[in-house]
Amino acid sequence: MKNTILLILSITVLFACSNNKTSDAIAEKQTSRSYIDSLEKRMFNAQSMELDKDLASKGIAAYQEYVQAFPDDSLSPEFIFRSSDLSRALGDNRMSIEYLDQLTKKYPTYKKMPECLFLQGYYHQEFFKDTVQAKMYYDQLISKYPNHAFVDDAKALMQMFGKTEQDIIKEFESKKDEKREI
Repeated sequence: MKNTILLILSITVLFACSNNKTSDAIAEKQTSRSYIDSLEKRMFNAQSMELDKDLASKGIAAYQEYVQAFPDDSLSPEFIFRSSDLSRALGDNRMSIEYLDQLTKKYPTYKKMPECLFLQGYYHQEFFKDTVQAKMYYDQLISKYPNHAFVDDAKALMQMFGKTEQDIIKEFESKKDEKREI
């Protein structure tokens, strides 16, 4: 009898402790979301059309803290994507790619995965002139999501590999002239 009472008491205490931890986690998640919402509302000034760089940096830090604390939450991949966007807006192209890479590795079923692959390819091509990496990401996009809207863009960008701006302009003008003749 004494053992049964001790067992019931132990289970009750464990259950109460786990409920407190769950309540604490929910409260922490809500606090984090509120802070993120507050930063998002203030980081872009609609009147001046400018991004507040300090608030954007704080936003990235808040997104990453949220992802660390709640990796299985449905908002975590979106917050990594937003971290990439803000990093790009702040001119940190390398970090932007790293966030996209983090997304492709940790959340391969994320709804914006085609965009992630396209952006990784584009950033490698545009900012680092790394057509090998760009082609790898474009090829992944084309093979995994053949009907996605960005596939045609990826193919067009791959056709520009190795061409100068003047070459591209000449090609464009040549195609424009061909259309006029038709």
